[in-house]
Amino acid sequence: MTLEPRAREGECSGDAPVPYRERVEDLRLVLVQQGSLGLLLIDTSSLAQIEHHYGSSAFEKVMGMARDLVLELRGQEVRSEDLICVNERGGDAFLVFFSPKRREGPLRISDLRAAAGRVEDHLNRKLVRLATPYLGTLRRVTVGFSLAFYNPLVMPERLVSRLVEEAWSCVRVQRAQQDLQNRCNLQEVLLADQLSTVFQPIVELRRREVLGYEALSRGPAGSVYQMPLRLFEMAEEADLVFELDRKCRRRALASAAPLPSRAKLFINVFPSAMYDPEFQGAALVRLVESQGLSPDRVVLEITEKSAIENYDLFAEALAELTRFGFSIAVDDVGAGYSGLEKIAHLNPRYLKFDRELIRNIDSSYIRREMTRALKAFADRIGSTIIAEGIEREGELRTLLDLGIEYGQGFLLGRPSAAFLPPAPVSSIAVTAR
Repeated sequence: MTLEPRAREGECSGDAPVPYRERVEDLRLVLVQQGSLGLLLIDTSSLAQIEHHYGSSAFEKVMGMARDLVLELRGQEVRSEDLICVNERGGDAFLVFFSPKRREGPLRISDLRAAAGRVEDHLNRKLVRLATPYLGTLRRVTVGFSLAFYNPLVMPERLVSRLVEEAWSCVRVQRAQQDLQNRCNLQEVLLADQLSTVFQPIVELRRREVLGYEALSRGPAGSVYQMPLRLFEMAEEADLVFELDRKCRRRALASAAPLPSRAKLFINVFPSAMYDPEFQGAALVRLVESQGLSPDRVVLEITEKSAIENYDLFAEALAELTRFGFSIAVDDVGAGYSGLEKIAHLNPRYLKFDRELIRNIDSSYIRREMTRALKAFADRIGSTIIAEGIEREGELRTLLDLGIEYGQGFLLGRPSAAFLPPAPVSSIAVTAR
């Protein structure tokens, strides 16, 4: 008996594939014909985070992209005759059941493993390109595989259900293996001290003088750990944020020996650093002074996005550091994560405005008014504003008009291993009223 693929609702491109339980009879025919049935399970459960972060419309959009990419696999990464289903309506997985093979010989586990690898690489490569910015912090789509033998003593529904469960088990094993491998790789980076530090200037916008330099960490060049966002994302997945943060601080201080005499050093720290014995009071003073710096030249940047479980205890720890002469900067202000009251409670010397607030501020009335309001808030609490992400002269000109004193971004200077002076900017932008 030969399986003849039948046109079903949801089988045409653009429609959602149907739940696999509606195709059990077709799957039974494959089992009978070739004695086994192979399955690829494409786990898209990581995309569910999009709904929580960006809403149902964004989630439906990305899931639609994923569905279209899966349907496009036919005739490319899988055979046109293979049956594509979903685990259930509104489910979080696509299932590709292998049709009978044309060549001689049975379907092999090596065939399934190779197909799973091809499909996983193909989908992740396409999804990242199509669904940015939604996929910035998401785990990869994982493809599991499994195989079931025909058994006339067991109902086809049970055989297929067991096949799907085994594919889910394969997904879980693969993810556990990948998590372990990522953790080991990151541990190797920390053990081998493969982190480096680059410095980006923070500039007084009118006089073009350097206030200080922000220390930015980098992983090994050419690796997935090179850029800091991905580096810390993977550290969070591996439960190594504290260890990585500690290494980055030490590397930043050790690399700051040539810091110009009047410049400050801005160092990013996670909330957990406040409870590190090395980072408390006199111990931190000794660490800083051992690198030729004094506390009054070090600014500790706390990102507004970071989760702070005990805010009162955290604020108390920061207050202790300020008594020793360190300054505090709150990063990513305007990103909408914390209330202004909490920010004021930290008594920050600097407020660093989020780059998303600064981007295209010259053409956005709303962003200009938000910046104006936040500047009034900063003035009331005695904080100085640093605008991040300045990339265009129009943005710089607008910030000057709004009375913003300091800025940072590619227009003013790119990150470098050396302490470079600010980049030249046209006189029109600098002399804006």
